[in-house]
Amino acid sequence: MTTAHGRWSVERRGWPPTETELRVFGNGHYFGRYMLRPGRADVVPLQTRLVAVPLADQVGAAPADAGAGPALEG
Repeated sequence: MTTAHGRWSVERRGWPPTETELRVFGNGHYFGRYMLRPGRADVVPLQTRLVAVPLADQVGAAPADAGAGPALEG
């Protein structure tokens, strides 16, 4: 994971202790974001983390395919 302060190893250090922003882009346009909050688990399983990026890609692709309507606030 890349943060404002450099790279963060989720495998070694667990999830960051603060909120993590996952931005949603489609066709070069910013459509919104997901705010991920840390839970109680020290390490989030890889399979669970792998779901977030394709989900954001799909959300970004939908408005882009519909003609790049107005950006969503998130």
